[in-house]
Amino acid sequence: MKNFKDLYKSKKNNNKKKEPSTEELVNKAIEFHLKGRIQEATNYYQHVINEGFNDHRVYSNYGVILLNEGKLKEAEIYTRKAIKLDPNFADYHFNIGSILINIGKLKEAEIYTRKAIKLDPNLAEAYSNLGNILKEFGKLKEAEIYTRKAIKLDPNSAEAYCNLGNILEELDKSDEAEIALCKAIEKNPFLAKAYFSLSLLKYANNNNWKDKLFSEEILVNQKEIDLIDIYFARANILEERSNFSQASKYLVKANNINNALYGSDYESIMLRIKSFERDWEINKNTIEKKEPHKTIIFIVGMPRSGKTITESILAGNDNLIKCGESSTLQRAIKQYLDAKGKSNNPNLYKLFLDNLDIKYTEESIFCTTTPMNLIYIGLIASQMPSAKIIYCYRNPLDNIKEIYKRNMGNKNTYSSSIIESANLWINIHQLMERYKKKFNSKIYYLSYDDLVTNTQNEIENLINWLGWKNNSNYFRPYLDKSTIKAAKNVDSRIINKKEISSWKNYQILLKPALKKIISELNFKKLIKY
Repeated sequence: MKNFKDLYKSKKNNNKKKEPSTEELVNKAIEFHLKGRIQEATNYYQHVINEGFNDHRVYSNYGVILLNEGKLKEAEIYTRKAIKLDPNFADYHFNIGSILINIGKLKEAEIYTRKAIKLDPNLAEAYSNLGNILKEFGKLKEAEIYTRKAIKLDPNSAEAYCNLGNILEELDKSDEAEIALCKAIEKNPFLAKAYFSLSLLKYANNNNWKDKLFSEEILVNQKEIDLIDIYFARANILEERSNFSQASKYLVKANNINNALYGSDYESIMLRIKSFERDWEINKNTIEKKEPHKTIIFIVGMPRSGKTITESILAGNDNLIKCGESSTLQRAIKQYLDAKGKSNNPNLYKLFLDNLDIKYTEESIFCTTTPMNLIYIGLIASQMPSAKIIYCYRNPLDNIKEIYKRNMGNKNTYSSSIIESANLWINIHQLMERYKKKFNSKIYYLSYDDLVTNTQNEIENLINWLGWKNNSNYFRPYLDKSTIKAAKNVDSRIINKKEISSWKNYQILLKPALKKIISELNFKKLIKY
């Protein structure tokens, strides 16, 4: 986030006044902020705000503090107030863009970040952030261009080198990615996210950074959000060394901090699941089949259950458009429900197409892997005649372990609790069984474990269910890095089988989940002990 020091304007004290003016209080707050005395600065900012004094510096600087404390919603509110008071200051647009990235509102973050660049074409941090946003949208080449622009403007930017490393890794340029990430650490030896990214590289050439990662020094003066990256990075390296007991300890530390910062979305997810399962029949319309509909494939399930690899397999069909984890359906359903009860008769299929941010042809087939689309199964199956639903699931203990060791930040925050992940897995599996009874022909169960161990047969069954012609493309898909096991510099696309039953390495950590699953589910059927 943009440092506020350039905003500081000093003002001489007026000794004739017994009480400091509001302007003097603002300057005092900024002075404390610059000196790193955050609590004192916070007290002054809050006092000035409570007194009703509208100063764009106060709102912006207080927003910085709130962001650093992980209070993203409040940070967003105060930064927007700063923009309202001074809409032509590039730093404020950059700041709100940074906050929106953390919240996950990437489309809006892109708008504000581009505005910041327009107002200040030399704002290196904005180019770096834009590169990060574009990477999330899968626009990797464009992301690389903007990130290299950031480095050109600020060759000492550790953040930009770190972002470049992550982009290059996505572009299958692992050697270049490692160089960029090591450069980030060279510029800032305490940049936690760079260590985390390096810990994910499967075949690193330079291991010098690992000593620093496990030093006590690296923990000094780190923000809690950065400690999460450090602890996850340590856990990754320890797992690589088969030291699972120590890896478990760092996973617990990382997830405990994550839970303290972001809380859990478990209850809200469960409320939405129950609400939509209860009300989908009330909200459905009568479908008039006036014309053939395009096929839309919804791949649903828990994170790390095989959705991405399934989409990659289906991409062997040249007409398939990979939409990834898109919010298209969520927007369409909101519009659909808002229109209910009004004079018009909403069409969920048409609303879905209207919300697609991609070009398509008459032959196009759409595929999305958003995990929580399963909440809307009732409406999907009843209101979208051409929809196909693939439910991906796997050994629940492997699934829970993979979720727990995944650094998800403010997304899927239930993941920081093993017992909540277990409860959600159970509820989702039971939900899908209920929907399967209602919409049997529309829902396909795909076991990740079976897909990995009996690949040829499982792919053939899936393609036959879709009614597609078989071709060799389905059997050598371009897989996501997390699902492959490939030798360095070899273009191999072998599905990673190492994760099957890998939960056994973390039996003590997963004991609460194991107990829950044994009591709630058919243990022998779902878990290969």
